[in-house]
Amino acid sequence: MKANIQVLNKSSLGVAKEKLSQHRSMGTKSNLSIFQVAHLMDTLKSNSDSEKNQLPSLFFSVGLN
Repeated sequence: MKANIQVLNKSSLGVAKEKLSQHRSMGTKSNLSIFQVAHLMDTLKSNSDSEKNQLPSLFFSVGLN
């Protein structure tokens, strides 16, 4: 089940990246609102933050003692 969630998450990130790329290339002719762009950017940023949190911590065993 976890693998399915990761695949879904990666596909949604790909969609967000593609929409932002199209928005950037279209400039003022883009049909995305500022709120939609902000939501897409938050999606990408929250994923990068969660990837950083998934890295093993050097002090994990220290925190348990």
